[in-house]
Amino acid sequence: MKDEKEYPIHKYVIYIISLISISFIILRILLYYFDILPWIKETKDIDFKILIDGMDNGLINFYDDGVISKWPPYYLYFWYFLFFPVYIIPTDGLIGVYVWDALRLILTIVVVNKSAKVFKQKKNLLIFYIFSIVGYSIDAYYNNVNFLIVFFLFYSFIYIGKDKMWIAGILFTLSTFKITAILFLPVLLLSKKIKVKDLIYFIAPFALVCIPYLIFPEYFFQMTSNWFSRDTEIQGLLIIDSIIWKALQPSHLMFIALLVIIFLESINIEKKRKVYRLILVSVITIYYIYLTIIVFIIPAL
Repeated sequence: MKDEKEYPIHKYVIYIISLISISFIILRILLYYFDILPWIKETKDIDFKILIDGMDNGLINFYDDGVISKWPPYYLYFWYFLFFPVYIIPTDGLIGVYVWDALRLILTIVVVNKSAKVFKQKKNLLIFYIFSIVGYSIDAYYNNVNFLIVFFLFYSFIYIGKDKMWIAGILFTLSTFKITAILFLPVLLLSKKIKVKDLIYFIAPFALVCIPYLIFPEYFFQMTSNWFSRDTEIQGLLIIDSIIWKALQPSHLMFIALLVIIFLESINIEKKRKVYRLILVSVITIYYIYLTIIVFIIPAL
């Protein structure tokens, strides 16, 4: 990769995501004071409102249906504790949402800035940044949580490189409040960043946080039942499209971009890397175009 002074692409990415965050904050303020753009007013920050709605159930009733969302909560229970400091900020989320904005921007800037030093291939970084910007935009618009998953997994990856495996495992476990983060492990194995014997560092802390599900199996079954709940408004070609949608929403592109760059950086042969890069980018792009059609376009017709 060129010297940072010659190719400061990560700095431009930081400017872009900062502009995105500021723009959405201004949009929120305008929507609060003016009765304009009803569809945007209805959807802006909806995921944050759903998070608050789920927290209102309390920890014991965490997996009960909320008031706002058609989908019942499906995160692992310890998400309640991760989000609790934001939840208890007074004004029923009116201030907390700005704290969440700031946290997203700060943590993403940290990842983007550090990624330029961790990953060396310029083309891989460009793909990572493009997908991340798209994912960040959607995550910021709906005010979702995927930036937090990326932060935990990114630093888990860094600590693997430092051979601090227990720290890496703990950070990985924190990311699994959304169970799709578990895809990080097969990517690490495929990329030969860890060996099978190293899985203990990741499985052990994850198993520890799952102990309450063994003590309260009904809690576990309620969560898994929520995983497979379907949204009838999503009219895909496959029955499972509405289930997959929850696991691979467009805002997940930040998370997917991280997995892609970890895998691509592990390939030493340029010709082979080029083929995999083309295949992965094509598949991801086509899939998200398909998702856009079945989630946003078809239901609106």
